[in-house]
Amino acid sequence: MWMALDRTRYMQSSKTFVLVDRPFWKNPHYDVEAQSLSMTLTDRLTRGTYLFDYGLERPAVICLTYSWMGDALKMLPLSMEKRTRLSLSSLLKIYPHVDIASHIKSNPVTISWELEENFLGAFKGALPGHYRYNRMMYTHFYQRTFPMEQRGVFLAGDDISFTPGWAEGAIQTALNAVWGVLHHLGGQSHPQNPGPGDCLILMRTPIPGPTKVAKVSVMGRCFTKP
Repeated sequence: MWMALDRTRYMQSSKTFVLVDRPFWKNPHYDVEAQSLSMTLTDRLTRGTYLFDYGLERPAVICLTYSWMGDALKMLPLSMEKRTRLSLSSLLKIYPHVDIASHIKSNPVTISWELEENFLGAFKGALPGHYRYNRMMYTHFYQRTFPMEQRGVFLAGDDISFTPGWAEGAIQTALNAVWGVLHHLGGQSHPQNPGPGDCLILMRTPIPGPTKVAKVSVMGRCFTKP
């Protein structure tokens, strides 16, 4: 288990946001073809640019740049001001008639996740051959076969799930951990509403009969399929 945790690989990521006076990229009729600026994916420095608004007459937010891995490392040594300046310069080459800087109303906000305390990066990115480590972490909540001194610690979070970077994985592993705590303290699931660990037992137990039947667990529910 410790090997699985130690070899978990995290991806670097960088984002830079600016607050603007209004969603100037929209006109009153929300005509997409008339937009002066839109969500942008490019091979330039910014990589990904995203737009957020709460109505035509309210302030809006632009994520000037969202980059991963090697592209995020290029941003790592740069100050907030330089990240913003380079991003605006890059976008100006794509949208030469749009003056984004004139709409900015506050200091930019930037983050490089790998620099944050208690964060190893933005999210997990498994390498080839790491599936077995992922399975060890995901099923760690089922501790009936563990030595007594190794029981009682339960893990949850998208980075130990099979869908890293998404809330679904965090929710699934949280339900797993709740089931583990419940059984560690002597409780059990209702027979008509089996929990993740109960489904895991069914998956590992051969089912007698003329046909082979597999039990699968989805979000704490057991389903039977041929």
